[in-house]
Amino acid sequence: MIPVALYGIDVAMCERFYEEMPSLLSDAYEDQRYIEALYAIDSKHSVEHIRVSDDWAQRSPYAWPEDIINEVEMVLRTVVYPDVSLLEHLLTLDAVDAQRVSEWMHFSTNTFPIYSQKACETLTKMGLETPYLPGDIASYGLYVSRIEGLKLHAPATGLPEIGLPRSRMLQLGLERFE
Repeated sequence: MIPVALYGIDVAMCERFYEEMPSLLSDAYEDQRYIEALYAIDSKHSVEHIRVSDDWAQRSPYAWPEDIINEVEMVLRTVVYPDVSLLEHLLTLDAVDAQRVSEWMHFSTNTFPIYSQKACETLTKMGLETPYLPGDIASYGLYVSRIEGLKLHAPATGLPEIGLPRSRMLQLGLERFE
């Protein structure tokens, strides 16, 4: 049974989600590009995390002046999971939205989930209204809280132990769940 901390969730659908998780993620460890990016992260170089993340997501690399790089690096080092409020001003950078910032945070910390429209749609179908608004960091914050709730209240058999971050497993599971 799903704990009351997730009020509003369709309990039967959520239980089915966790029952199907092992099969939904059966090939997750085969994503070599993701795994190589994940293990390319060196905790001492957070600006390099952005390059790794952008390469993985096949985004154009950033070309910022040093003062912007320093500011971005300071924000990345200051943000503490699950609070995303400090990330808001990063959305003022060209070609940066909440999904791109979520990718940076995911590869920098392994705890922040990657913001995903399909995962948001699935959460909404489960009864947890989760809009996908890439221009609004608050919508990413809501998404983070929904993923955290699922992580905290996952049944013991719900998340297979395959060596990938739990936030990534939940994101992929939600994207693949019908």
